[in-house]
Amino acid sequence: MFSRSAARVFKSSTLGARRSMATAPQKVPMSIHEPNKYINYQRIEDNLDIVRKRLNRPLTLSEKIIYGHLDNAAEQDIQRGVSYLQLRPDRVVCQDATAQMALLQFMSAGIPEV
Repeated sequence: MFSRSAARVFKSSTLGARRSMATAPQKVPMSIHEPNKYINYQRIEDNLDIVRKRLNRPLTLSEKIIYGHLDNAAEQDIQRGVSYLQLRPDRVVCQDATAQMALLQFMSAGIPEV
């Protein structure tokens, strides 16, 4: 399946490897179009720590994504199916023409950020 040289590289690289937690770099730009705006990973981690302590259970992937972007994790009411969450997302995805029209309305109103 592998050539001899590829098998040697694969074998040598995996035998000495250790598993460890992945860490995010300190500053990751939002995109190539916004090089001076950075994703705040520390705020997301802090929010998740607060929510884990409040709920006293592990979080699902969906909960990590949503709760990581809470506006005020310490005081937010968190009841599944009942609470309205106040979120501060880093960015949003627009899929259809309605969302694009809404963004164009914000741009024409002169609002620099939403």
